[in-house]
Amino acid sequence: MRSRTLLLLFIATALCAGARTLLVGHRGSNEGVENTAEAFRNGVARGYDFLECDVRVTADGEFVLCHDTDNKRLGGHSEIATSTLAELRADTLHQTRHGQDYTATICTLGEYLDICREGGVRPVIELKWSTGINSKDFSNIPALIAFIDSAGFADKCVILTSMKPCLEYIRANWPDIELQFLGAKAWRSSFDWCDSLRMDVDIAHDCLTAESIDSLHRAGLKVNCWTVDPLDRARELQSMGVDIITTNALLPEQVNP
Repeated sequence: MRSRTLLLLFIATALCAGARTLLVGHRGSNEGVENTAEAFRNGVARGYDFLECDVRVTADGEFVLCHDTDNKRLGGHSEIATSTLAELRADTLHQTRHGQDYTATICTLGEYLDICREGGVRPVIELKWSTGINSKDFSNIPALIAFIDSAGFADKCVILTSMKPCLEYIRANWPDIELQFLGAKAWRSSFDWCDSLRMDVDIAHDCLTAESIDSLHRAGLKVNCWTVDPLDRARELQSMGVDIITTNALLPEQVNP
């Protein structure tokens, strides 16, 4: 019996050691204005397994992609929640990344999902506090899920947020959608909650240890970590057993040579 247990342990260890670490393109990639079509297309070209975006709701109920509550950091002049899609389209966005200047206009959720479909990449959709998508108001979540479903991604997407009530609401009403809890230093206090809801995690990489990753794996939960650009740190996280790395810049062939 003991020899059989040791054999199974050896096989499991060998399988884990040979597993490929999946990569998520953070806001698409660092080639292009973040969360815009160019950044997403370049993420596809790099060969990422997933593309991550940040979803917000406009004044006229459209789903658009923007990390902040407004687009001013990217050279725009508009608050997302109080602007229509047409008004947001009128703003030209700018971002300089590694000495390269990029310009773009805001990307809609539909455009992003089209890019994911064409590129064969899975979407990771982060929910930002928005009208009808927040810890106190879920009224726009059914429309969001219906939109994702109509695009053919209900069984292929990952929905990610730090807003626990939103995750609980989605799990109760759409139990088959893959979810991740977004956490940082205090994430350990949510371990039992994640386990009870069968919720994978996306944790700030400097808040993870080999022991915590092992405990999540023993609970049957996958571990994503954000946001990792140095290759040596990615290799260290690989050795600790993370399943997924979110990155701006790493290439699949670097992480999985």
